[in-house]
Amino acid sequence: MTYLFAVGITVGILAGAWVYAGGTLGFVGFAGFLGWATYFAAGGGKKGIISTLCSNLSGVFWGVITIWAATTFTAVPSLFFTIAFAAIMCWQAKLNLLEFIPGTFIGNAAFYAAGNDAIGAAVGLTCGAVLGLLSDFSAKKLSAEKSDNTIK
Repeated sequence: MTYLFAVGITVGILAGAWVYAGGTLGFVGFAGFLGWATYFAAGGGKKGIISTLCSNLSGVFWGVITIWAATTFTAVPSLFFTIAFAAIMCWQAKLNLLEFIPGTFIGNAAFYAAGNDAIGAAVGLTCGAVLGLLSDFSAKKLSAEKSDNTIK
């Protein structure tokens, strides 16, 4: 069985489990899929899981800071905070753990899409990153072919 076929199987099974568990337990379901997608976009494996968690959660952090600043400093147009913190989300990529800029913006968007629910977004994104790792690892075990995303 090829890796692509195996990952399709593992992702499908885990996606069904995630939707069921998320609905039952009240998780922010879409955030899980965003974390999952970030894991594969970041290259998978050990580097992918670390990059996903750090970048996604920093995006949630910057969303919280943006809302806090906009509601605390009401004399300043909130657009200013959006501009400033979006720039910072790019500049933080100078740090190795935060170098995956798309992951930061995905985490930030998940925060806003979750209705500014930082905990819900963070839990969903984290669960999604773990599901990405599980689906990748399981697919490698099922397949004879090894992908470029070897877990180290």
